[in-house]
Amino acid sequence: MNSHASVYSPIPEWMTNIPGSDAWTAAEPIHKGWSADRKYRIYTHDGRSLLLRLSEASSADAKKAEFERVSQARALGIPMSSPIDFGLCAGSGDQGGPDGQPFVYSLLSWIEGEDAQDILPRLADHEAYRLGREAGEWLRLMHTLPAPAGTISPAAAARAEIKRKQLKYESCVYRLPFDRELIAQIESRLPLLKNVYPAFRQGDYHPGNMILAPDGSLHIIDFNRSDYGDPYRDFNRLVTFTSRISLPFAKGQLNGYLESAPHPPDFFGRLSLYCALECLYAIVWAAPFGEPEISDTLKRSGQIWTDFDGFKQNVPIWYDK
Repeated sequence: MNSHASVYSPIPEWMTNIPGSDAWTAAEPIHKGWSADRKYRIYTHDGRSLLLRLSEASSADAKKAEFERVSQARALGIPMSSPIDFGLCAGSGDQGGPDGQPFVYSLLSWIEGEDAQDILPRLADHEAYRLGREAGEWLRLMHTLPAPAGTISPAAAARAEIKRKQLKYESCVYRLPFDRELIAQIESRLPLLKNVYPAFRQGDYHPGNMILAPDGSLHIIDFNRSDYGDPYRDFNRLVTFTSRISLPFAKGQLNGYLESAPHPPDFFGRLSLYCALECLYAIVWAAPFGEPEISDTLKRSGQIWTDFDGFKQNVPIWYDK
């Protein structure tokens, strides 16, 4: 008998609707992260662990597209969770999900290890830098995946986003003291998107979505925000989160990305544009959550403003190649 079955909840009745669940012994709920998905660590009879993600049935099309993007990224050889199965479990009552409703499930391989955001600050600078370079090289590889035909252009997407979020920002009770100057800096950079083509985006690329395995290798997890757009937007998390966790890792990620293939001269201009958008509109996301997210977000926006010297420059002040 698998010892995990006596420690964690046995497989609930509704999980038995998932194909292959007869090989499972126990399920451990996972409460980390901001995703609306319900997540479980699944233990199997043969001693393996799997990751089970559940979503509402109404999101079936979006979740199927996400599962396909994960499959494409994994096919590139990137160290990450391997997609195993995807499907819809319909029904009601005992035949539904944990709330009795139909659900969409994604099943992926489990990556053993610790959250990179917890480990990186304790590593020697050269080791954190090395891992950052690997993360940059993998991100560059992901960005080679083209967007499907008909994907909205990054220029049009940015304009639509600004229009939508600006209305919410204007009605928000929290404001940035430098918001007018920031809006002007954003407008001055938008022409950089004129001839940019969309490609794969991981969508939330930072150490909080990376696992450091027991052998010291780095793995990428959580592609639930992946989509298609300007790939350089993946660097907004580099400034907002990664550089606060480990500056050597952040520098390594930039160098690994830039040195793995040629890049256009507007790279840092576009990077700073997306950091400026994050700086201005992050409070719109944080406000509904209350404290401490509001204070943390306002503080982070102030730091981003400082990092780019009021966005009078495109390169963060801490980056020295």
